[in-house]
Amino acid sequence: MKGVDNVNLIKELTLDINGLGIIMYSDFATSHITEGEDYLSQSYQTPQQVANHIMEGSIVGFCTSSPGRYILNVRRGYPTESDLNLAEFKLRLGIEIRDGRMCIRDLYDLMSWRENCPINQCIDLENGYYHITLYGDVPSSGLLGDRQIIYVYLNKLNSMPALRCDGVPMFSQ
Repeated sequence: MKGVDNVNLIKELTLDINGLGIIMYSDFATSHITEGEDYLSQSYQTPQQVANHIMEGSIVGFCTSSPGRYILNVRRGYPTESDLNLAEFKLRLGIEIRDGRMCIRDLYDLMSWRENCPINQCIDLENGYYHITLYGDVPSSGLLGDRQIIYVYLNKLNSMPALRCDGVPMFSQ
C-alpha cells in the first residue's frame, strides 16, 4: 500500500489553498519580501522566475492545477520505487533550509505577503539541502484538491540536488 511508511513520518498537515499551487521555503528565502507585497505578480509569475527559484531552492513551488484541500504527509528519506512507479503524479525538487524550518503555504499567499506562517504549516528541519520527492494520485472522487493526499519525502544532502526545471513544476496530469 502506498504511503504506509510511518516510521519516517515527520508530520501530516492539512492545507486549504485558494490558488493553483503550493510553495515551500525556509524563512531566509522570503526575508526580502515586504509585508503586504504582491510578490507573485512581481517576481513569481513567469515560468523563468519560478524556474530560477526552483533551481536555487529558495521559494519552491509546484502547480496543483486546482484549489482545494490537500493532505500532506511529510516523511524523511526517499519513498520506495514501487510506490513511485504506482503513483499517478510524481515530482522531484530541492530546497535549502537555513532557519531550522520549512514553511508550506498556498501559492496565492505571495499575492499579499504576510511574514508569519501558521505554525501548523511549519516543519522543523536541520539546516542544509534537501531533495524533495512528491507523489500522489487523483482522489477517489476524481476531483483534484478533494482531500487529495500528497506524500512529501525529504532527504538531506550535502549540496543542492541537480534539478531540471524549464518553468513551473506540475503536480498533475
